[in-house]
Amino acid sequence: MHEKPHLLIVDDDPEVLKSLQLWLKNEGFIVFTASDKTQALEIIKKESIAVCLVDLHLKNEDGLNISADLKSLDEQLRIIIITGYPTYESAVEAMKTGIFDYLSKSTDNDAILHKIHNAVTERACEIAHKEDGDKNKLNIILIGHHLLVREGLEIFFKENTEYCLQHTYHAYDYIKKNDFNLDAALLLICASCNDIFLKNPKNMFGTLKTVFPNAKMVIINCDYDDDKKRELIRCGVKGFFPANIGKANLKKALECILGGQIWISRKLSHKLLSEMLEDTNPEIIYKKPLNTFNLTDREIEILQALASGLSNFAISEKLFLSEKTVKTHAHHIFRKMEVNTRTQAVLKALEFHIL
Repeated sequence: MHEKPHLLIVDDDPEVLKSLQLWLKNEGFIVFTASDKTQALEIIKKESIAVCLVDLHLKNEDGLNISADLKSLDEQLRIIIITGYPTYESAVEAMKTGIFDYLSKSTDNDAILHKIHNAVTERACEIAHKEDGDKNKLNIILIGHHLLVREGLEIFFKENTEYCLQHTYHAYDYIKKNDFNLDAALLLICASCNDIFLKNPKNMFGTLKTVFPNAKMVIINCDYDDDKKRELIRCGVKGFFPANIGKANLKKALECILGGQIWISRKLSHKLLSEMLEDTNPEIIYKKPLNTFNLTDREIEILQALASGLSNFAISEKLFLSEKTVKTHAHHIFRKMEVNTRTQAVLKALEFHIL
């Protein structure tokens, strides 16, 4: 059995609200009402509204401005402007802003009902088409309303069709528990749009992990220092993108994170490795492993030096080897441990108690 479509009526005349609500409820809709923008936004945040009927001229607010704010929360929302004083100019302006339709309050009920059903059907078709087309894409959620960031990402996703911008939230507090989503692969969290929540991030990331359990979290539009980044990494963040990240680096960073790595500076990476090693074994005393990856004693010695942050040249000096030999040993270590970077090798070595 299909769920009844949800409608929202926005009008500051209580009699209009009451009569429209009663009529449309009898026509089989679930109807919500709001007398101003604030109430309307709260309803859109909590309910899955298919069609919104908005009065063009409220006492202190403009219906087109309200409609734009509502659409910013749900791009698939269909909005029908209704007015007691229709004009050609206001109709044209409404159509320019992406309004589904524009009706006079004097329009007969059958025509209004027909428009609402058309809007519900079109929205359902768009959602179905989008879900079908996105099955093989990597779904990405944007949490933020920064216009330039959003426009830049939309351009990037049009050029890189393996990704799909599945949904955009104005900010963290617009996310509801019933938005539960197993398909989201990545959350892009705008630092400036969510600054108040990122100051005390534990609750925020706990909720995000519950609502989007399979998604990796990334902070974008970010200029945090290393101390703040370390705090966020402990909460589960997998990378940090600056505001001016280029398209090539963005693609590389997304591939890196979705491939199971983290996207941070080499300097911060070395700091984190040092901290992990200190927590695990402050003196880094060599212990021969249980030959988990068939590493030789020399390879373990090389791995130990890699964990200390030494360059290939520094390792060659310390162990009296040529730099080429060190690179060869490192290549063998990566192949045996099935990793691609020294960071991955050290993390895996810690996991299997080799270091």
